Amino acid sequence: MSKESKLEKKEAKAAKKSAKAEKAAQKAAVKADKKHEKEYNKFVKSANKKNEKGASKEGFVPIVIPPIDEYQSKREIKLEKATDKAYAAYCNKIEKKNAKLEAKCAKKGTPFVPLAVPTREEFMIQDSKGKKIFGMIILLLLIALVIYFLVMWLLYTPLTLPTEKETEATTGEKVYDYDPYQNMHEITTTPDYSVADATDFLRQVIHDNYKTIGYSSDVSNGTISYTGKKQVVNNANSYIFTCSGKTFAVPVKLSGCYVLEDGKYVPLTFNNTDYLW
Repeated sequence: MSKESKLEKKEAKAAKKSAKAEKAAQKAAVKADKKHEKEYNKFVKSANKKNEKGASKEGFVPIVIPPIDEYQSKREIKLEKATDKAYAAYCNKIEKKNAKLEAKCAKKGTPFVPLAVPTREEFMIQDSKGKKIFGMIILLLLIALVIYFLVMWLLYTPLTLPTEKETEATTGEKVYDYDPYQNMHEITTTPDYSVADATDFLRQVIHDNYKTIGYSSDVSNGTISYTGKKQVVNNANSYIFTCSGKTFAVPVKLSGCYVLEDGKYVPLTFNNTDYLW
């Protein structure tokens, strides 16, 4: 194929592409004009209504209704700003690519053919086309998911447990029902002891530890008085006693014994010898 025929084919292709783009631009322009007219009519109706309502009010400034060609809705202003920003970014991207391509061509000594920068209208058509393709892909994926879940729902069969008769028929053996296991042993816990038991326990502890407590002699045979109060000591609910000027705490479970020293309860030991009771 000669160079002239290649060039003609290329020009024909470019012309076809240009005609297609122009047709798409016209179609988009018609659609935009219809939407613009609809928004303008809505604005005029609202403005007239507000002007009529406020005409009787003193100092009211009527809303000015511009010609349809000069009117811009909030949506159109926002869209125009977004389009300007996107178009500027796209042009900047092409300029950077051209700069790199030019430097590369200069280094290799080959002719530099810059990438064409589309007009704002051409860019809007390309951007709109890309959004339509992306939206179509998302729509197809959603349709596929809906079809998949519908098929799975129609084919689903719930699981059912076999009855006793079905089990007997399948295995040939009788199904027995067994009573659940029950522990016959009594479960016991440490009881709450009485004040009298706690008093005897404290008497034994004082007898075993009177020197450690600070007494000069064994006062376990003296008067041990229950204060009538209960207090949590070392995470245990305890009876509070007094004996010969000192305060003691005995847990209701008899799990220990404490003497109050400098505002703190100090534990005392139980020697398990020379029982007093």
